[in-house]
Amino acid sequence: MEIKKGIGVSPGVVIGKAFVLDAEDLVVPRRQVEASETGGEAERLGRAIAESMVELTDLRNAVEAKHGKEIAAIFDFHIRVLKDKSLLKQILAEINKNRSSAEYALSTITRRSAQMFAEMKDKYFADRVKDIYDIEKRVLRHLLGEKREDLSHLTRDIVVIAHDMLPSQTAALDKLHVKGFATDVGGRTSHTAIVARAMSIPAVVGLGNITSEVSGGDTVIIDGTRGVVIVNPDAEQLAEHKEAGRRIDEAERVLLEQSDLPAETKDGFSFMRRNAKYSPPWTSDSNNA
Repeated sequence: MEIKKGIGVSPGVVIGKAFVLDAEDLVVPRRQVEASETGGEAERLGRAIAESMVELTDLRNAVEAKHGKEIAAIFDFHIRVLKDKSLLKQILAEINKNRSSAEYALSTITRRSAQMFAEMKDKYFADRVKDIYDIEKRVLRHLLGEKREDLSHLTRDIVVIAHDMLPSQTAALDKLHVKGFATDVGGRTSHTAIVARAMSIPAVVGLGNITSEVSGGDTVIIDGTRGVVIVNPDAEQLAEHKEAGRRIDEAERVLLEQSDLPAETKDGFSFMRRNAKYSPPWTSDSNNA
């Protein structure tokens, strides 16, 4: 039995068999093209962005239908980034000036943009780094012809163990069979955490090395309320957490029936209002110089 302490980002207690999701690192080698080929690379980029926009729009609409406009606003952010003319101009400049492939140009510019977000003092915007990587990987998959491992059509109940979960991956989870997830990295204010709470999927993040501690098929307890993950629990731990899960489910059911308040914190913070203030850091004169 192994007990791991992390950050509980979505409450609830679940027990299930582990599905270990391999890290999704798309390799983008530096590749230059002939000057005569830059136009073709720009066209490839345009098609990949267009295909990504269709996917994101479908995902956004599905999330809104299931979880409301506030959570769907996460993917409005993704769509606005892909529509951003300044960002596209920088990617095209990388293709035309340095004769970079579409993949390399996209990766270079989006990772530079992610670094800009990471350096922002406002933690909310600093946490958008994961969203930029989510966007980059979506477009790269269209450019490289690779597919993300599908967790939307499972046939058995599982808990997902991963190095990280991107917001779009989380939103696409099959809630019927994915009972919870635990990751090596992550934080409480990320869009992944927000989506998990909206979907009522218990989740613990920031566990450090949970992927190296768990094998596929292991029994895992995910306690999103206390931020604890237990790998291969004994009979006593199983009984204790089954009862804890039952009590939490009952308490949440009562609260849900009694609450009709808007999704706003005590200090008046509204996710939609904050998201609407988004201004990409790469559009400032200083960043475009």
